[in-house]
Amino acid sequence: MKKTFILAIGMMTILVLNAQEPQQAKTPKNDPSISTYLVDSVEMPYDQVIKINTNLIESMNVFKGPDAVAKFGIKYKNGLVLIKLKKAKK
Repeated sequence: MKKTFILAIGMMTILVLNAQEPQQAKTPKNDPSISTYLVDSVEMPYDQVIKINTNLIESMNVFKGPDAVAKFGIKYKNGLVLIKLKKAKK
């Protein structure tokens, strides 16, 4: 009886946790503790950045802490990742 009760409570907990709203992608606007990602000078959320084909990346520069603030301003105090994509060949 105890095992069945514990199993039922565990199953209900899982159902309740899974029923919550899906989490929004973290961006510097809704979570100021994460770095900002700029892809070809356009701000992009991390979940989209990780989908970029690495063969398309020409360069990537990471600026952290005081270095980021000194070069780009206080907005980037939690870091800045600059990603430059290769130009399409004609």
